[in-house]
Amino acid sequence: MRNNISGIFYANVKIPQIKGLSYRINFSNNYRWDALSNSSPFDAGQAGRAIKINRATYDMLLDNIITYDRQLNENHGLNVTLLYGWNQINFDETRAEGTNISNLALSYNSLEQAVIQQIFSDAWEEKYLYQMGRINYDFQDKYLLTATIRRDGFSGFSENNKFGIFPSLGVGWVLSEEGFLADNKWVEFLKLRASYGVNGNLTSRYSSLARVSAGAGSQYVFGDGASTVNGQQIVSLANPNLTWERTEGINLGLDFSILKGRIGGSVDYYQSTTTDLLWNFVLPQITGFTSITSNVGEISNNGLEFLLNLSPVSQPNFSWDISFNFARNDNKIESLLGLDINEDGREDDLIANGLFIGESIGTIYDYVVDGIWQINEKDQIPSGFAPGLYKLRDLNGDGRITPQDDRQVIGRTEPAYQFGIQNTLRYKDFTFRFFIKSIQGGNDGFLGLNNPWAGPYNTPGNAQSTNWFSETDYWTPSNPNAIYRRPGPDAAIGGSRFFARNFVRLQDVSLAYNLNSKWVERIGLQNLKVFVSGKNLITLTDWEGWDPETGQGLSTAQGLALPVMRGVSFGLDISL
Repeated sequence: MRNNISGIFYANVKIPQIKGLSYRINFSNNYRWDALSNSSPFDAGQAGRAIKINRATYDMLLDNIITYDRQLNENHGLNVTLLYGWNQINFDETRAEGTNISNLALSYNSLEQAVIQQIFSDAWEEKYLYQMGRINYDFQDKYLLTATIRRDGFSGFSENNKFGIFPSLGVGWVLSEEGFLADNKWVEFLKLRASYGVNGNLTSRYSSLARVSAGAGSQYVFGDGASTVNGQQIVSLANPNLTWERTEGINLGLDFSILKGRIGGSVDYYQSTTTDLLWNFVLPQITGFTSITSNVGEISNNGLEFLLNLSPVSQPNFSWDISFNFARNDNKIESLLGLDINEDGREDDLIANGLFIGESIGTIYDYVVDGIWQINEKDQIPSGFAPGLYKLRDLNGDGRITPQDDRQVIGRTEPAYQFGIQNTLRYKDFTFRFFIKSIQGGNDGFLGLNNPWAGPYNTPGNAQSTNWFSETDYWTPSNPNAIYRRPGPDAAIGGSRFFARNFVRLQDVSLAYNLNSKWVERIGLQNLKVFVSGKNLITLTDWEGWDPETGQGLSTAQGLALPVMRGVSFGLDISL
């Protein structure tokens, strides 16, 4: 059973002594609680299993807003906003589970009869505190200025780094209000924009603290025949220096509308630099820990976004509207830890974390696969390989394949650009609409891993147990020209297959008919529309996995191997 109670309370107060001054208070709270229970006689090896969960989340938010809004005279407009806010989220969960239950008559209401009993509890808290000041000024509605400063605090950071300050400044010039364009018959609106700003990205809760576990891994027996004692152990390292990730950037933009609104849109170009990137940093095994959340290096971004709206036909009984959007983004790692351990005069990459200076953050660093070793090549197969395994390129020509010397940058996971086109055609009471989306990778871009193995990889038999495996092009002696290596566990150095994820997709299409308004009014309705719609009906791609957009391959070990939903729906839209 799932329950939810929410409420929003607010009050507006106009200060009578000062014209344009007002105060607003917003308070919202949302309480969600779940009571989940389940039992089955067939779980846990036919032994019976039952579980009972109680879970609750309470979210509170309070905003205090002071606004001063005045048109000072015919030339000057001013708006000043001050904000002080607070947000707190609390979570609590208790779960009890029993296994090997002989009589499930009372099931989850009698867990004490289970042979194996487990209790789990969890709780966490997040707090946010924020202040903001903003000034909007305009002169004659054609020269615009916005200045903002924010101070944000989050409980997940350490004591000395909880708060970050983030300023921004934006200016605008409405050229269509100038005298040299005021009488122009084909330009309705033309505006130039420029902005500079800094924003922050926060970490997850408790990332700056060491985590302590009291689970089965921390139990200890003091001597022969002694009872087991539950202890505690540190399972993740603290980072008291963890701080806000900061992105500083500029944006240049143009908004336009011409030919009586038949053509309109916007163009934006941006550049940004992110410092103190929050990253789950992989640690050497000798530390006893797998990773630690840290602030790492500097990354630059630049990109272009374009929106174009067209109305080629606009008649009383027929119209055609087109909306086209385009976006591209490039990122590059400028620096990391600033270390040069091998003293080659170049800052070291973080290979274990997949981070390489001068490359994108989505870099693919792996072996180059040059085919599959065949049975008639036994005399050429290096040690550790066998017929049916990938043939990996020996980059340094030493006759050995090693992770240190024979891997290289072979592509990236990010696309080069993406675009979308929406067409809307209306004829009398009919409306036909379709949207096409495409993501393209360019050279060595937008690649994804697509290996048809079910994990764990080192368990023989898993790959053969999947129901799609018979249709996968894997190597056998009778199928030597296959795409994928032979089924079974990988070699010590296995290699992977990467494929382009470029696609063009008919994402949405619909046909609607609005019934005659006079007839609809006779039956007491304002509007009655009949429609049929389809989603993801056609995808043109060479990607062989489930979904090229998300990069989901065939492997169930990814935990994401689900095909994209394709569907058709019919319906009525009624307005009373």
